[in-house]
Amino acid sequence: MRNHGDDIKNEIAYFYTVIKNMNTKDNIKELKIKEHELPLNEIIYDNFLDDCDMDKQIAEQNLLGWIDLIENENLHKAVKSLSIEDQIFISYIVKECKTQRELACIYQINQRTVGRRFDKILNIIRKFLLIK
Repeated sequence: MRNHGDDIKNEIAYFYTVIKNMNTKDNIKELKIKEHELPLNEIIYDNFLDDCDMDKQIAEQNLLGWIDLIENENLHKAVKSLSIEDQIFISYIVKECKTQRELACIYQINQRTVGRRFDKILNIIRKFLLIK
């Protein structure tokens, strides 16, 4: 007949062995995960330059982002007062450096019409600045 005390010792030993194996398996899984992970600071440094302002980098990633970077408060308000279509139009010129010919192709309009629209937008901005 077996001694009950031996069974308890064996169960405790078995329990510790199971725990040890579980920890080992968890450690292996964790190492595999860490192999494929990148630290957040590496991602940030890869996407943004150290010497640049992060807000500026984010704003420059979209077409209208440059507007929020205008330092002159009145000019900023003037550009923001434009319709969204006019903001996009002027963004192609200011941010994307598109020519009138390129804009004519994008909008499928005459190059003269592009020039007139640009002049109209500039006049709106000038009037806004004169009022303020």
